[in-house]
Amino acid sequence: MSAMSDPEKTPQRKPQARTLLTRSRILETTQKLASERQLEDITAEEIAAAAGVAKGTVFAHFGDMDGLYSYVLLDRLTALRLETDKDDMFAAACASDPLSVLASRMMKLVEVITHTPVMLRIFMENIGATKGNCAPEFVEQLDVLDRHLVTFLEKWQSSPDLSPPLRRDRDPQEMVDGLIAFMCHGAILWQSHQIEDMHTIEERLRRHAEAFLVAAPSP
Repeated sequence: MSAMSDPEKTPQRKPQARTLLTRSRILETTQKLASERQLEDITAEEIAAAAGVAKGTVFAHFGDMDGLYSYVLLDRLTALRLETDKDDMFAAACASDPLSVLASRMMKLVEVITHTPVMLRIFMENIGATKGNCAPEFVEQLDVLDRHLVTFLEKWQSSPDLSPPLRRDRDPQEMVDGLIAFMCHGAILWQSHQIEDMHTIEERLRRHAEAFLVAAPSP
């Protein structure tokens, strides 16, 4: 009987060049079609025909349509992450008002995730538990954006100079989870046309954040 191979020592097979080319062609085809009309109107059959592959090949590479969409929409999320990497929220808050700085940052994400109904759906489906077919990079960018907010709240919480003071009875990560819920609500109001003015959405976010984050005055 032959000895069983150690999975940790077994080299991982690299994707074949042909497989990578097919995957790239499907993605580029979808991006081209998405530049011409709404992403949610594009079908797997149409993508397959334009890319010169079978419909099953599209799903073999991306799992489902949302998996493919997450790769197409990744550029917008990455651009936001790169922009926020350069921002110093704490310095901006010291120079003005931490609530306004926070609301402005939250609005940047709301504007990205409301770009299309598909973007909002994929964002909401990957909060907490990640769907298996979603682009790993998509989730990674969301995690980085979350960490930016956590870091800002940690600095605000420990600063004696920022006013109003941040509550101290909640962990910053827990508070970010609440802020994400506020952003999702604002995004839904916008997508459903219940509110059609982004300035109104931002004001709502600021009020909700203030009620949720600011420490109660001492008796």
